[in-house]
Amino acid sequence: MDSILATPAGEPFPYKQYFMEKKEAGRVFVGIFAHEMVPVELVRAAGATIVPLVFVGPEEYSATGGSFMSHSTCTFARNIVGAFVHEDMRFYKQVEYLVRSNYCNGDFCGMEYLGREFRLPTIDLSVPVKTLGHSVAYFTSQVEAFAQRLGSLLGARIEEDETKRQVKVHNAARAAIRRLLDVGIYGSELLQRYQEAAVLEPAELVERLDAIYFKNEAFLSEGDKRDTKHPGIMLSGDPIFVNDFFASWLEEFGASVVYYDTWIGARLGETDVDEADPDVYNALARAYLLGHGLERAVPAAMDSRLRKAMTLVKERNITGIINHTLKFCDFQAIGRGEFKDQLGKLVPVLDVERDYSQSGFGGMKTRVEAFIELVSGGGR
Repeated sequence: MDSILATPAGEPFPYKQYFMEKKEAGRVFVGIFAHEMVPVELVRAAGATIVPLVFVGPEEYSATGGSFMSHSTCTFARNIVGAFVHEDMRFYKQVEYLVRSNYCNGDFCGMEYLGREFRLPTIDLSVPVKTLGHSVAYFTSQVEAFAQRLGSLLGARIEEDETKRQVKVHNAARAAIRRLLDVGIYGSELLQRYQEAAVLEPAELVERLDAIYFKNEAFLSEGDKRDTKHPGIMLSGDPIFVNDFFASWLEEFGASVVYYDTWIGARLGETDVDEADPDVYNALARAYLLGHGLERAVPAAMDSRLRKAMTLVKERNITGIINHTLKFCDFQAIGRGEFKDQLGKLVPVLDVERDYSQSGFGGMKTRVEAFIELVSGGGR
């Protein structure tokens, strides 16, 4: 495992080898659909290895998924279903349990289909859609119930002390993720670190970031690496998942993304769980619901998203925003117009809606290059 974690920053991370070593060590694989509301501390406190369903494939995968799910289901969910069917990502085939939540239609329907067709036991987590006075208490009860179901299925007792230990090591990883914004990396390199952060166990992530950045004398001796030549572009909306060609497209078109305001992005490190709270389930519920969940809650989701984006524009010297929406993603599609109108008063906003087809390369190239020319006019 040490050699895997020491993979050079500029090389693709060997995810297949990583999961192969986990399986050889006898670890139980729990698949989690790619959203940020599942308290991963509990899954790891149960001794399981999380397989985040964040690995996508070509357009063919989405087409295959569309044979089993409605074509109005988000293209990401259909792609994940297609990936299970095609069997190219072998670690998906080694998943033994699935976590299913009501986060979105793609999550619920996709996990329901995979659980039924591949005979995988599912562990349900009910997430509130509003942040009312009783919402934290309700979510606390659901987090507790989730832990009980998880432990029962895995035949493991989730001890409170181990859960609190997991909270501490995950908070340490979140702190390391926040430090990434200060080391001067951007674009695909920064995105790759966020993608790894969504997959690796927290102690592994800290070890990796120490090895390639924070305690790497050769890297540190190079001095300030912050990009001052290109406009400061922020990517918001849906994340760019592992294996998605869109990141390389953006760089080929000249877009240097310095801030990823997505949940496979800076948001991975934004919200710590309160280690001082004696009720660890309440601490988890508060952190996940009031941290990650605000941009999902109705009716104020768009207000929350706008306030945050406006703050980032000012604090991070952002000169342009690419608002990235995967087709049929309900949460990101709702309010796209308002987001562009409101943020467009501060900086140029390029609104992009796409799937995993590469047929739109030419048109996308023209749009992104025009956008880069627009935001470059103002400098940084």
